[in-house]
Amino acid sequence: MGRLLLIWRLVARDLMRRPAEAVVFLAAVTAATASLTLGMATDNAVAAGYLKTREATAGPDIVAVTTDPDPAALARRIARAPGADTVADPVPGFSTTVRAHGRTENTAVEGRERTASAVDRPLVTSGTWVRDGGAVVERGFAQALGVRVGDRVTIGGRDYPVVGTAISAATAVYPWGNWASGPGPSDLGGRIWLTTDDARAAAGDESLLYLLNIKLSDPDATRTWTKTVLTDDIRGQAWVNTHPWQSFLDGDTRLLRSAQPALVIGGGLLAAAALVTLASLAAVRAPRDHRRAGLFKAVGATPRTVAALLLAQYLLLTVVAAAAGVTVGCLTAPALANPSAGLLNTVGPPTTDIVVAVTLLAVLVALIGTLGPVVRTVRSSTVDALADPAHLIARRPRLTAMTAHLPTALLIGVRLIARRPGRAVLSAVGTAATTVMVTAALTFRVSLEAETAQGTSTFEDIRNAVTGQVMLGVTVALVALSVLNTVLVSWSTAVQARRALAVTRTLGATPGQVVAALCTAQLLPAVGGIAVGIPTGLGLFALFSAVVVIPPASWLAAAVPAVLLAVAALAALPAWLHTRSPAARVLNAGPA
Repeated sequence: MGRLLLIWRLVARDLMRRPAEAVVFLAAVTAATASLTLGMATDNAVAAGYLKTREATAGPDIVAVTTDPDPAALARRIARAPGADTVADPVPGFSTTVRAHGRTENTAVEGRERTASAVDRPLVTSGTWVRDGGAVVERGFAQALGVRVGDRVTIGGRDYPVVGTAISAATAVYPWGNWASGPGPSDLGGRIWLTTDDARAAAGDESLLYLLNIKLSDPDATRTWTKTVLTDDIRGQAWVNTHPWQSFLDGDTRLLRSAQPALVIGGGLLAAAALVTLASLAAVRAPRDHRRAGLFKAVGATPRTVAALLLAQYLLLTVVAAAAGVTVGCLTAPALANPSAGLLNTVGPPTTDIVVAVTLLAVLVALIGTLGPVVRTVRSSTVDALADPAHLIARRPRLTAMTAHLPTALLIGVRLIARRPGRAVLSAVGTAATTVMVTAALTFRVSLEAETAQGTSTFEDIRNAVTGQVMLGVTVALVALSVLNTVLVSWSTAVQARRALAVTRTLGATPGQVVAALCTAQLLPAVGGIAVGIPTGLGLFALFSAVVVIPPASWLAAAVPAVLLAVAALAALPAWLHTRSPAARVLNAGPA
């Protein structure tokens, strides 16, 4: 217990002394875990929103649509059938179009009484319920039409003021709020409620359908009940089509299926960027942790205790970041899961799969990014850790011969890369992750323009809008992490090479050449990252999209130098700060 308390106190003291490092760590890991959580939680958020709406509106288990001229008799037969719990009075409806603000959309119109029905009681979200001469529009449909309470809509050549908006679980959200087969329309649309008399008058010559909202004793047995109980003896001679509540939920989730790959893949790319961030932080902390490990060993701490102490500070932040990412993802999921405003938003607890996946991702990123420096520190001897002796640089005759005739800045930069190739790989990974997402975003924009030119449906417009927002958000997060990573990698490279570069300056290299060398050490891996990222981005987009149009070569040609210029500018700042100290002061300085 005393050892755990000591570790806790030392970790807490370190966090308080250097809060900026902790904040960077938390931001990087939280971004990755939040994106992954959001990608995994959207289906759960849709289901939670639909079930909450279903409970609040007494939603039906089955909606039966029929052309039976005597729907009341059909309702009585269904009510007497085994497994049927409640059957509401038949609701007349018809398919038509609605016009508002110069826009025409398909719609399903229902005739409802002012009194509450036994099954399916739409929840009014603004205004009032139906009254003579007034229309209530499904909330998502009203948002798409741009109408509010007090505006007017035209149905069947008649004008109606909008007296309210409502939501219902007896239909999928807009644009799926229409009957999908049978005598009703086969295309997309929304739903409007009128009084029964107004609906009959607005229908005119249109043939009326009737909706029977059915509650079962076992809500999960809808499909079995339809096949085994709702037989021809009950249906009679009339056409009857049924829609279980599960089909409404499936329709609601279709809007998000194209956005989920972007979130999950984006979470993986953010994890790669976070890995670069953590490795860079670990490299900056390495000299300090190296000396602390020597002091702990000198007072009797075992290597196991030292390793536990060094890893504890990372794992503690990892747990906090994972919890924050899960929380942010679950809180954000309801807003993403309800793009057409047709459901009640609800925040549900994360599932076990989400918690396990996110935690494993966070721990894996933390261990890969920090385990190497920790192991090297623990394996070093106490004397070496306290004395911090100079490390001999491995001789590479071939590399020396190959770079001997290069310009000074390029020569130093290449040798910095050869000295720490792992750092160059991390830099390339970070650049590649950002390039993948930027390429995918550009491809999405070009493909969307081509798809729009061929004509799109309302569903495709909403789906593309959601996907575009998700890709933009992930791209912005990746660019922000890439900026942070470039600065951190450049700074850690300058810190670890400070003495070698100071010797180089004493041998005649100018501060400008040193700055150019440090920039070169970032630019060369960035070129490799871009070369890998562009085709990878195109390939990943092609896996999840039916329409793929490669961006113009001019766009990609402009993006490459823009990325390289950004990397050079971000790397130049820490390099310039490093050269401000005189070489003699760096060489005479004690251990960090």
